[in-house]
Amino acid sequence: MCASLPAKEAPGPRVLVIFLHGVVQPDSGWQWAQQRGAARAGARRGVAVLMPRGRRGIGPRAVPRSASTSMEDWWCWPTSAAAQAAHEDALLAEWDAARAELERRAGGRFERVLVFGFSNGAYYATSLAMRGRLQVDGYAAFAGGSGARHLERSGAQTRLRVPVFVGWGGKDPAHKDQVALARMLRRLKWPSKSLGKPRAGHAMTDDQVDEALDFLIGRRGGARKPGGGRGARGR
Repeated sequence: MCASLPAKEAPGPRVLVIFLHGVVQPDSGWQWAQQRGAARAGARRGVAVLMPRGRRGIGPRAVPRSASTSMEDWWCWPTSAAAQAAHEDALLAEWDAARAELERRAGGRFERVLVFGFSNGAYYATSLAMRGRLQVDGYAAFAGGSGARHLERSGAQTRLRVPVFVGWGGKDPAHKDQVALARMLRRLKWPSKSLGKPRAGHAMTDDQVDEALDFLIGRRGGARKPGGGRGARGR
């Protein structure tokens, strides 16, 4: 697991972003590229970033056009119920332990904890949000997440409704999933905001990251303060 502390913290509450990467082919360098991007964004905005790693063996079995093998053994997040039952508790315990160590190094507790997900990480972040699975202060889903029926059913029953930001690119082939997510959040009357970039592809842009941080750290993001608690908590 990697982490980045800013040279100078932004004024206001001390913020930690837990960044969830997309599907990553082993030994490809893709995860390192995503981590560098997340660290750069954190340094630019004066927030700390924690970058955990998913699990292998739970990825999609479909073979993408650009790959010669299945993505099943790539680094992914547990988006299915079976994978969550097998891996989620251990994953969240790792995040909690890493957060405690980072707070020790940083010299104090974080006042806001946010979960940012990109691509596959965004689908998982959406699942965490709709199930009220984590005591955090907000979520952001970039180039991922959907308005699937099972997520809407979970969201309708969840009491812990922290704000969710949705960002997508108009040139991303899967952007309709994120549009559907934004619509689902509105139907649920969930505190949310979305920003689509018509010319962007499968990416998270700097202005989307800025909009997400401004929204989630602002007054609406601070209405609840569950991030001050320790550990994951189910519904």
